[in-house]
Amino acid sequence: MSLYIKKITVLLIVFSVIITPLMPYSQLQAAGIIPLDGLAEAEKLLYGSVPDKPILERVSDVEQSLYQKRQPGSIVERTEKIIADLFETTEKSPSLLFLFNTVEWAVSGEIGRASLLERISNLEKMVSGEVNEGALQERIKELHQLTISGKEMPVQLVKSSDDQLIRIELLEEINSKTASRGEKVAYQVKEDLKIEDVLIIPAGTTGELEVTEIKEAGKMGQDGDIKIGFPKLTAIDGSSLEVAIEAEAREENESQKLAIGASVLGTALLGLPGVVVGYFVEGEDERIPAGSELYIQLIEEKEIRGIVLE
Repeated sequence: MSLYIKKITVLLIVFSVIITPLMPYSQLQAAGIIPLDGLAEAEKLLYGSVPDKPILERVSDVEQSLYQKRQPGSIVERTEKIIADLFETTEKSPSLLFLFNTVEWAVSGEIGRASLLERISNLEKMVSGEVNEGALQERIKELHQLTISGKEMPVQLVKSSDDQLIRIELLEEINSKTASRGEKVAYQVKEDLKIEDVLIIPAGTTGELEVTEIKEAGKMGQDGDIKIGFPKLTAIDGSSLEVAIEAEAREENESQKLAIGASVLGTALLGLPGVVVGYFVEGEDERIPAGSELYIQLIEEKEIRGIVLE
């Protein structure tokens, strides 16, 4: 290979690394680029984490879980099918996540905190007393048939507001002495979020906040600092919604003197991958215990399909 061709190849690789995160998903599809972010979201949903394996093996593992067989097409097409089947709800067809969320909420009144694999097994034991084997796609459909089929919950398309408040509870502690940048901290939604009489985010829905910056308390009396951001939260239909702590959430936190809200100062963090906005929290060695509650809020208007409640 000539030096010129090598230089061009390097430039193309660098360009693709820079531009890929900035391209809309539809453009990634058109370009034939493997949607790795979507694959990782599918793996986190199914298993609770992203495995450290080659891409082909990861796609094959997910296909085995969902369908128990390899799907036709290229690696791009197979990955796109996984993402579409799990997350993309249309007017005619609910996503697998939407279908299972609806069944789980109808049976138990909330969304489970575990991986989707564990949640399906738990619901099967609750409904029939045993865990079934087979493709997750078929197990979800069977649960639907056994529970709410014939009493379909009406689905309605609604638009979210950019100031709707969501009360959440931290499931893990944040400590400026032990936390590290990029660390994810799980939380769960405490109360159903509705638009009029349409449920879009059920109680029990889990999300993650991200520690975007951390500074341990110094020996000369310098306080520890924590900056946190909120990656997106998943609605009942599988849609991703942008959330943060902005004016309305801050006011509610302060008025209720909630643990984290009273010490949050509004310093926006921009340009950090996966972070909509972050806030500065201070203390000696700042410790935010598990179980702390606070309000965040939706910060975008987006069409979502939810369940119409009577």
